[in-house]
Amino acid sequence: MNNKEYILQVYDYTYWANRRYFTVAESLTEEQLDRMQGHSWGDIHAMLVHMMSSEWVWLQRWDGTPPKAHLNKNDFPTLASLKERWNKVEAGMRAFIESQTEASLESKITYSNFNGETFNVPLYQMLMHVANHETHHRGELAAMFALMNVPHPEEEVIQYFLNASGQKKF
Repeated sequence: MNNKEYILQVYDYTYWANRRYFTVAESLTEEQLDRMQGHSWGDIHAMLVHMMSSEWVWLQRWDGTPPKAHLNKNDFPTLASLKERWNKVEAGMRAFIESQTEASLESKITYSNFNGETFNVPLYQMLMHVANHETHHRGELAAMFALMNVPHPEEEVIQYFLNASGQKKF
């Protein structure tokens, strides 16, 4: 398997897992969505906005128009508005990955973070960072759901592979 095939598979898994957790969020009350729980972005709604925003930030960087900050939770007052935007970001990410070659995935790209620090990193490593970042925050979402006694699916990668191969449906 080459880098591009691997990256495509990682993003298929990422979006499969994200959708499963988003579905849980859609079943919550507004109070549950906005309940501060002490995790990195405070509440479930803000965490989901941050996850989508992070993908958007990286796409903007790769497009040559780096933003100065993350998108704001207040710009997505409902999960429906967030879902609409995230679907567009996902489509953009998938199109971006599809447009890559093995050579472009290996090429180093210079970017600056929000603190003004500049780095030079191969594109495939940046793409892997974004997917890994999503996994980290899904772990936080799982903890937030558990603290509220909200049932939620497991989203480990083997479950995705079993589901994708038809061996087991999750």
